[in-house]
Amino acid sequence: MNEEQIATEAVAMPSESVRYRLEFTGTTEEYFRIWIVNTFLTIITLGIYAAWAKVRTRQYFYAHTGIGGHSFEYLANPTAILKGNLIIGGGFILYTAAGHYNQAAAGIIAILFFLILPFLIYKTLRFYAHNSAFRNVRFRFSGMPGESYKIFLFLGLLIPFTLGLIFPYWSFRQKKYFFDNFAFGASPNSFDGTSGFFYQTYLTASGIMLGIVAGIGFIAYSLIRNPYQSAIQASVLSLLMAYPFILIVGGVLVQQYLYAMLNNYCWGHSQLGTIRFQSTLNPWQLIRIRVMNILGILVSCGLLIPWAKIRKTRYILDNIAIITQGGLDDFTAEVGAEESAVGEAATDFFDFEIGL
Repeated sequence: MNEEQIATEAVAMPSESVRYRLEFTGTTEEYFRIWIVNTFLTIITLGIYAAWAKVRTRQYFYAHTGIGGHSFEYLANPTAILKGNLIIGGGFILYTAAGHYNQAAAGIIAILFFLILPFLIYKTLRFYAHNSAFRNVRFRFSGMPGESYKIFLFLGLLIPFTLGLIFPYWSFRQKKYFFDNFAFGASPNSFDGTSGFFYQTYLTASGIMLGIVAGIGFIAYSLIRNPYQSAIQASVLSLLMAYPFILIVGGVLVQQYLYAMLNNYCWGHSQLGTIRFQSTLNPWQLIRIRVMNILGILVSCGLLIPWAKIRKTRYILDNIAIITQGGLDDFTAEVGAEESAVGEAATDFFDFEIGL
């Protein structure tokens, strides 16, 4: 084989895949100081400081989340978030006031809110993406408001008419709306998942919840057959007292199971340019963390909220990795030239809390 053939084969060979795991370096002690000040100032300003508190919190978590030694940045302006908060808060005050004097007017306001909710979700995703950056390159969200209305309004309205059978498909379309439309610089993301996995996952989750309900029913049936009347009364009373707690635990089990399985699937079926993703969340480990976090928050009367948030964030980020051909320098060089959507996106001021 001559030198020219060797050189040609070397160029044709694909570059080696490199795996980068997300790194989270935040600590409970540092975040507690931020959280306690945010909480105090939000209370004494009657909620006005909440916009600055949100930005400070996200800036801390972004700055302590990194890949390959480089951290993320959160660039939102608190004043822009405050404007969105005031609009939402004003709408809520108007709804509450109308409810005291005219129920029909309150109903109209509620309907109007649900009609603009898909638009708020669309604006939020754009705002959130535009104000997130990595190595001086911003993220983007290219979804359209019309698609948001199809998913969050029209498909949502079909849930009661399909007896809930469309719910897994609705969840799939929400995830697809996000994963198919976010981009990093000029590099768009693609999502090749299908709704079949969502139906399988929701079926398993329903089985878990039905198993919990059946277990409670079996225990109650066993107690009724108890020959000792006093023991029956005491046992049934204890079961009734524990019933809300059992339902809460069951809800946590299902919620965390769905979160882990669906996020693992969605990240695994996404590709951002040459980058692929890997999520390895263990649903049972996530359930254990969630239950312990809830117990810690309840026992501490809320003072362990920072500990719980740091603990959960560290576990989630420790189980997300990116796989790229070559290195991060090559990828960021490819996407460095952003599309000129900055002027339009900068006018967005909605940062509505949503969970996709």
